Amino acid sequence: MSKVYTPIVLFLLSIFAYANIEAFATESAPEIDKKIRFKNSHITVSVYMNKKNPETEPDLREVESPTTPTHHSNSEEIYEKNKDRLCIDPEETREAVKLMNEAADHLVHHATSEDDYELCRTSEKSNVCLYKKKHKGDIDVERIYYVAKDQNKYDEMINEIWDPDHENFLNKGSVKIVRVYNPNLVLIQQRYKKKIGSRQKYFYALVAKVEISKDKTVIVMASPNINDHNPSSEEYKNKIIENANLLKIDIDSEDDIRKGKLKKTFVNLAGYLIEKKKTHVDVIYVESIEGHASIYQAPIVGKCFDYHSLRT
Repeated sequence: MSKVYTPIVLFLLSIFAYANIEAFATESAPEIDKKIRFKNSHITVSVYMNKKNPETEPDLREVESPTTPTHHSNSEEIYEKNKDRLCIDPEETREAVKLMNEAADHLVHHATSEDDYELCRTSEKSNVCLYKKKHKGDIDVERIYYVAKDQNKYDEMINEIWDPDHENFLNKGSVKIVRVYNPNLVLIQQRYKKKIGSRQKYFYALVAKVEISKDKTVIVMASPNINDHNPSSEEYKNKIIENANLLKIDIDSEDDIRKGKLKKTFVNLAGYLIEKKKTHVDVIYVESIEGHASIYQAPIVGKCFDYHSLRT
């Protein structure tokens, strides 16, 4: 995420990782890939861990993360700065929490599953592994794996991904928090950097931070059914998390969106699985965003030699 129109994720909320790529592994992608052993996994996590009965009226200010944070977190500070955007609809809050529970589960699955992924060819000097697949035959999903050599960077990386003032190298653009539900769950608007000759792209998405264990954290993003009064007749649906289409949220958007000057995109699923190891930190980024891709091939060299790169 980035703050209101300051050049993010998670993103991000939004939707996310370490800005200086030189801090990551100096190993080549093939060498890193030899160390990866993805296992099929389906971990159920919960954003909502309030002691109250979830069937009763929750105190929205007491909704907690799945476990008591074991590291220094900037969530409370960011929450306090944006409390004027606190959602006052208990039903919307409950449904948002429920949806992001499911989104976190999907994120872990796509981050750790080997199903259908193909390793993309990259430069020998690349320090990331890039993967692509077609989910259910026609849904583009990308996965990016990289390593931070210093395990002490774990807390810092999580905070930078979550910090709305910090740009990350995967989801560049400007982000603002438009609604907060609790310190670990917000709704954001992200605008991509405008390209010459094309309309600027943007999206709205819920973003959640889930501490699975003291050494493993998920930051996940997904778009619900947002009514931002964009005049486009195009239908926007979440193709990975079907329940996201049931959560309808009305947004008081800016004039340029209402006048159709920006092109709307949609986050099926995106986010990070960050895990602290004894000597390093493993980071897996998953992305399925309609109208945007982080992995691309340069027009000439990339396509001629089948090389893939990260979009800058």
